Amino acid sequence: MDALIFVGAAGIAVREIAPYVRDKRTDPAVLGLDERANFVIPLLSGHIGGANALARRLAAALGATAVVTTATDVNGKFSVDTWAAEHGCAISDMGGAKQISAEILEHSVPVCSDFPIQGPLPGGLVLGESGELGIYVGYRCSAPFLHTLRLVPRVLRVGVGCRRGISREAVEEAIGKVFAENRLDPAAILGVFSIDLKEHEPGLLAACAAHGWPAHFYSASQLQAVPGEFTGSDFVRAVTGVENVCERAAFLDAERLLVKKQPATALRLPSRRNIGRQTLAKVFVVGIGPGNYENMTVRADRALAECDVIVGYPVYVDLVKDRYPGKELVSTPMTQEARRCQMALDLAKSGKTVALVCSGDSGIYGMAALVYELRGENSEPEVEVVPGLTAACSGGAVLGAPLTHDFAVISLSDRLTPWETIENRLRCAAEGNFAIAIYNPASHGRPDHLKRACDILLRVLPEERLCGIVRNIGREGQSSRILTLGELQAADVDMFCTVFVGNSSTKVVNGALITPRGYRNV
Repeated sequence: MDALIFVGAAGIAVREIAPYVRDKRTDPAVLGLDERANFVIPLLSGHIGGANALARRLAAALGATAVVTTATDVNGKFSVDTWAAEHGCAISDMGGAKQISAEILEHSVPVCSDFPIQGPLPGGLVLGESGELGIYVGYRCSAPFLHTLRLVPRVLRVGVGCRRGISREAVEEAIGKVFAENRLDPAAILGVFSIDLKEHEPGLLAACAAHGWPAHFYSASQLQAVPGEFTGSDFVRAVTGVENVCERAAFLDAERLLVKKQPATALRLPSRRNIGRQTLAKVFVVGIGPGNYENMTVRADRALAECDVIVGYPVYVDLVKDRYPGKELVSTPMTQEARRCQMALDLAKSGKTVALVCSGDSGIYGMAALVYELRGENSEPEVEVVPGLTAACSGGAVLGAPLTHDFAVISLSDRLTPWETIENRLRCAAEGNFAIAIYNPASHGRPDHLKRACDILLRVLPEERLCGIVRNIGREGQSSRILTLGELQAADVDMFCTVFVGNSSTKVVNGALITPRGYRNV
């Protein structure tokens, strides 16, 4: 049991926890104990969090008095939320639980259950299957009473067999469809069960994580050993070594198979469609953000899970390949961007779903525009641009908030843009009092570009103008520093750095570089 125990005055404890109180279903148990250990007071989550029970145990151990104030406990009545917590049941409606608790103080409340009731009923409950207000214990979406409070035990094992590259949405849709058609309550899901070949399937794992479903995986031999008759498939056997995955996985350690295998088109890879004899797919142009999974968007994760081929610059492919195993990998070196995009389009035309990965955002110094250019006026293959977290945003967050007001993003790479144009953009941004995010500040071929840029900026801006540098954003070895424009001129930077130049309002607050927008003055 997780609990917080305050030793001291109850009022101090209440004021300390007040900003963090959210929901009685998730709030932890909080107890107050006076400094002489005379009284133990449950302050929060007496029932679901177990604070009342813990108070009694603690009082017994200390020779203290447990001060329990919840009405059902004071009156010796059945507490529906305590019972639900003790028996691992979800409560369908906390408002309904409160109504039950109020009713049970004055009258008996009927209860019916899908499971055998052993022993005497708690005080305040009677067996019954009709009435205005009552409790139903079970895993179905049933409402035997006019106002029914459902206590849902987590007892249903969901067996899943799926193709490689399944999306989270497809898993959710398929499970939701089965539960809706059979009037089963999703709150009853104990976990999702499958074969160990799927234990790294991103879409399946994402669906489980989103809903808090534990995921369990078995070997083919474990599934094959499950007794019973199951829906067989030669194709499934050829791929997995066992003729049925979902039914066997669900039935292992279970009493009975409630719902047989349900074919779901949602469980098929959704990125392809057949038109006549021709198979059409698409190109996802995916911004992967800084490169770590935590800063990748859900859409980016979904596209990488669904694709057959990952195409990109070698560094970017290496950042994602381990998380999406089994994908075909294609890369081209720097300066071969057009070839890389054309390869992605050609692979899609051959019927494969392609993820063309870009660092940061796919449309900001990324490949999205080039893909559209190369595809031209053709409608095939389909192109979907998936945005990502660009370095101006992710690097700015490392420093604090330097781009809160109007800002400019300028690349110092003159491979595609004449240096004269870059100079003009730097000068205009400085004269306009923009905060500036600078990409590609230096490389082996142009080691002095940042110094040259600073020379231009210093013609307009003071040497003490605040700046920042972030290196390896979101990756191993991430580092950052705050410095002045005069110091920036001599700073050691490379292609893995993003540079920030503040505007006239930019300041340092408690170690963070920030550019106020002026909200406090409104």
